Amino acid sequence: MLKNRFLAAITPIVLAYAPQSHANENTPPESIPTERTPSSEQETTDGIVIDGDKLELHLDRKMRAIGNAEIHRGKQTAYGDIIEYNVQNDELHVTGNARVEVGGATLSGPELRMRLSESIGEMRDASIIMPKSARISSTQDDDALVFADELGNEQQRYQTRTGAPGTTKMNRYGEVQLAPRASTVRGNAEHIYFEGEDKKRLTNARYTTCEVGVNDWYIKASEIKLDDYTSSGSATNARVEFKGVPLLYTPWIEFSFNNQRKTGLLAPTMGSTSRSGFEVLTPFYWNIAPNMDATLGVRALSKRGVQLQGEFRYMEENFSGTDNIEYLPSDSLTNENRYFASLKHQHRLGNGWSAGYSLDKVSDSQYFSELSTRIVTTSRINLPQQFNVDYADENWSFNAIAQKFQTLDNVSFPYERLPQMTLSGGKTYGDMNLNLYTQLVAFDNNNNSTARPTGTRFTAYPSITLPMSRPYGYITPKLGVHYTSYNLNNVAADQESLHRTLPIFSLDSGLYFDRDFKIANRGYSQTIEPRLFYVYIPDRNQAKIPVFDSSVTDLNFATLFSENQFTGNDRINNANQLSFALTTRFIESSSGTQRLSASIGQRYYFADQQVALDYSNLSTFRKNNSSDVIAGITGQLRNSWKIDAFWQYNTDDSTAVRTTITSRYNPEPGKVLNLSYSYRQDLLDQFNISSQWPLGKGWYGIGRMNYSMREKNIIESLAGLEYDAGCWQARGVMQRVTTATADANYALFFQLELGGLASIGANPLTVIKRNVPGYVGSNFIPDNPQSSYYE
Repeated sequence: MLKNRFLAAITPIVLAYAPQSHANENTPPESIPTERTPSSEQETTDGIVIDGDKLELHLDRKMRAIGNAEIHRGKQTAYGDIIEYNVQNDELHVTGNARVEVGGATLSGPELRMRLSESIGEMRDASIIMPKSARISSTQDDDALVFADELGNEQQRYQTRTGAPGTTKMNRYGEVQLAPRASTVRGNAEHIYFEGEDKKRLTNARYTTCEVGVNDWYIKASEIKLDDYTSSGSATNARVEFKGVPLLYTPWIEFSFNNQRKTGLLAPTMGSTSRSGFEVLTPFYWNIAPNMDATLGVRALSKRGVQLQGEFRYMEENFSGTDNIEYLPSDSLTNENRYFASLKHQHRLGNGWSAGYSLDKVSDSQYFSELSTRIVTTSRINLPQQFNVDYADENWSFNAIAQKFQTLDNVSFPYERLPQMTLSGGKTYGDMNLNLYTQLVAFDNNNNSTARPTGTRFTAYPSITLPMSRPYGYITPKLGVHYTSYNLNNVAADQESLHRTLPIFSLDSGLYFDRDFKIANRGYSQTIEPRLFYVYIPDRNQAKIPVFDSSVTDLNFATLFSENQFTGNDRINNANQLSFALTTRFIESSSGTQRLSASIGQRYYFADQQVALDYSNLSTFRKNNSSDVIAGITGQLRNSWKIDAFWQYNTDDSTAVRTTITSRYNPEPGKVLNLSYSYRQDLLDQFNISSQWPLGKGWYGIGRMNYSMREKNIIESLAGLEYDAGCWQARGVMQRVTTATADANYALFFQLELGGLASIGANPLTVIKRNVPGYVGSNFIPDNPQSSYYE
């Protein structure tokens, strides 16, 4: 049966309805039948359209639609078996399968009463469906600040993980990011009150993200207020029930149901460590402004007491920063007040100038090992405290820092720089490039020792290059003079003033060869790229010069083509040497993907080594006329397999000096296996394996082990399980960390994540992602991962 339609304005004077040429003028108004007119009728923002299988008009005041009835006004649409609308009083009454669509939500119940113009009304025994997943707790990772580094790289305020369901996108680091699976929020209430445009109030309500028929968990509240305009809401007397068991209660909470930051209590986290016992963290999030927020937390540790935590983050057009403070008064185990503070700020001053500071400090050397479970934190030995000033334009760059350290191991005390100023720049004249590097540093002791030399060092290194490039190759000669002068303290009288001047000549050259070929009807391009680098630096005895910041660099494909094998400016090696490397690449023609890259290189010496860090140790001087051979391979023979390998081989002793092999098998999201091996002669011999793998029926195994074959001990290990039930996920992880300043620390993490609406327990995701590269949360794994993962 065709529907009939009335089109009316809110004021009854402009009432209009479909043509009724077939009707007799004597027909009573309440029984005038109409036929449906074409849907090309024009609606206005204040117009009302009513449809139904049968329409009735009562004295131009009331309209009734019977059977498949619907009424439209603006963005509001209501459906039902019978719809009655009083034009004069603007009263809507829907009975039988009432349903209303407003603000992106669909509400349904047996009956609806509403004043359309004011969006005021009520619906009893109602249910609600919202198309976007709500989120009560806003984690710090979701809206984490990304600050500029010391060189003034581009800043980014927030990183979001939103995207079309089942699709992939790239993050700012070029990594593939998976969008979370599509989900909806559904719930019901004894009454839903419409309290104006975009505002609703639900009483005795509950809601979940589980599918219809699955009632694993609910958030229940005596009252919930929703504001569609701000995409936020609040709940009173809210509690979380999982499998019928109450897990969490809060008298009041605010939340966002569109992934917006919102002030309010965050879900508490719980965990356990061997050094601090059972712990509970209750955080409060304060959304101060769009560019400013704070998180305050109370962390209760069963063995130590109550710790206070605070983080403040801000960003303006010209400056940004983050401040973190932790304070544990009167630790129950040490009877000491313990704290950690980290203050960071960067400020663009204009005209190329910027400044900032980075200050880290802890109360004692055991703080990280006893109160943290992150190995990157527990391994920290020197905490920097520095201020910086920078300038940059198209030709010049300037950096000044004042730097001190807090040393936690009481052994390694780097020199303080009070201050260090560096000026460098360059300019092109025709085909020539003129460059200048200068630096002035005042070194001071970090441990109040009078045994170590201190003083100032000035360095100037002007140079000129003449690059000559062609499509098939290049050659670049370079000539410079490296000058250094010292004014020293705590040294012999004849060593208080030292000078060193060294000319440096280098010649860099390379060629490019390529050819096209096919393998199994697939086109490839192969390149062969030889490179030669010659350096000459005369010998100068530098035995009396102290070592403030110099060390020997590792031999790799970057340092193979460097002039100086030492870092810093305290040592400049003598050189009459030639470096050679050969690289070949295999590139897939259709996609441009580099499937394989292999390189091999070596340095040849035409003069004996005369410069070393420690002149008293003759064993550190090179005896052979060539360096170790280095080789590297990077391969992606299939999209799911990647491998990187590097070798350093001593041809004189026929021994391996360094070996690093990393590989990853990642056929689809949720399936990843990482294998790596690291070896350094007389220093390191470690094997590392980590994986995330489906075990069937929603279960995933997570694990990582870093084993030292040198110490015959496990450095770090992690084992856990993750279960995905569709509308909730559970993760349990046990971690063991060997720290730099204490014995191993054990930590237990368990988290119950309820469909993105709330999470209960200790969040292990940061720990898992750091230990298992390529890990993907089960709620981000698409139902058909292969199709989207390989595109």
